[in-house]
Amino acid sequence: MGIRYIFDKLGLINRTVTDDNLELSRRRFVLEGCLANAIFTLTSGAFLVGYASYLGANEQFNGIIVALPLLANIIQLFSPLVFEKLSRRRPLIVALCLFYRTLLCLMMFIPFVTDSKPARLLILGGMYFLAYCAAGFLTPAAASWIISLVPDKLRGRYFGLRDMCILASAAVLSLVMGRVLDLFKSNRQDYLGFVVVFSVALVITLFNVLTLKRIREPEVKPYDQNLDIKGLISIPLRDKQFRKVVLLNILWNLSVQFSLPFFSVYMVNGLKLSYTYIMVIGIILSCVQSYSARIWGRISEKKSWEFTTVASMAVLGVVHVTWSFINHNTYFVIIPFVQVLAGIGWAGVNMSLFNIQFKYAPQEGRTVFIGFNAALAGAAGFFSALMGSFVVGALSGIKIDIKVTVLDNMLIVFGISGLMILCCAAYFSWCFKDKKDELIS
Repeated sequence: MGIRYIFDKLGLINRTVTDDNLELSRRRFVLEGCLANAIFTLTSGAFLVGYASYLGANEQFNGIIVALPLLANIIQLFSPLVFEKLSRRRPLIVALCLFYRTLLCLMMFIPFVTDSKPARLLILGGMYFLAYCAAGFLTPAAASWIISLVPDKLRGRYFGLRDMCILASAAVLSLVMGRVLDLFKSNRQDYLGFVVVFSVALVITLFNVLTLKRIREPEVKPYDQNLDIKGLISIPLRDKQFRKVVLLNILWNLSVQFSLPFFSVYMVNGLKLSYTYIMVIGIILSCVQSYSARIWGRISEKKSWEFTTVASMAVLGVVHVTWSFINHNTYFVIIPFVQVLAGIGWAGVNMSLFNIQFKYAPQEGRTVFIGFNAALAGAAGFFSALMGSFVVGALSGIKIDIKVTVLDNMLIVFGISGLMILCCAAYFSWCFKDKKDELIS
């Protein structure tokens, strides 16, 4: 057993990609997705909001920090300047994955840096934003990598199965770590609980990087046009078909991000639910989402990604409106029902928005199109989150009795967001009608 054999087993020696190891690489991308989502789960959502609140954050700050990854997505616009010049992108993708996921885990050491609450929150926001800038920079190339390994005819079933595995593993992990955090909290050792959570995420990061290194990468033909800032903007805009996808993502993010950052904030600080309960209802969502993902995949093969996009958006519009009726007296009954609907909706939206951009984008220079789309969608989403945060602050203390419930600031924001999503779904139902065959292969 020589050094070359060991390196080959670790995937560190590039060989010609064949059908056999393409299948193996697709399987490894399923495992990689499970590990990556585990790290995301432990460093975002209720875990992030709880940690930020421990450091002294208020509702508005929590809403903004949860939305920072959207702002960081703007850097995806510039990613093609580097990746479109590379025929082998894996080494840079792996290095950036290691950097940004490790940085997220190192947030646990912030209390050792300073005792100042404003300084702690500034460092937390800075580390979180920098990590997602690195994540955003690699995303177009990483997405193009996995798409290059999956033939178009297999994508519905493959991504349905992959999403099911990702969500199932995240559900188990989140429940266990939520229970761990509650045990530490009940013993007034909140910080030690967060240290355990972030430490587990750090160990998973190492396994994630090792898995990425073992995935084969088909050689990419570098883009034959000279790219500059002007080209990064003008090339996607000149494509009439892809402009529809860009508009779709902008309107979607304006609608959903107006309230999405505040769901975790409302459960942790508004309803004051335990982490265990939050993780249990998260498992309900994940189980439904994982089961629904395969169904949406099959529907996309029979109908289209346009159909699944509009249908799943409409479901999520209903979900956001329903959140307006959740309070201390109704959450026990309504939240499980809402999580079932949310699982159905998010399964369709995540898969549809990911695939529809590749359906409309030409293969050559693909990261230019994907990066441009993500940058504008991210900017729109962060702007919407800021507006949502402003409304939450402006309506603080407001109570509106509508007979069936009493609306406060965050419940009003949930309702507005739901109506916006339903309007977005209705608009694109009309926009894509009778135009499904006008695509770029």
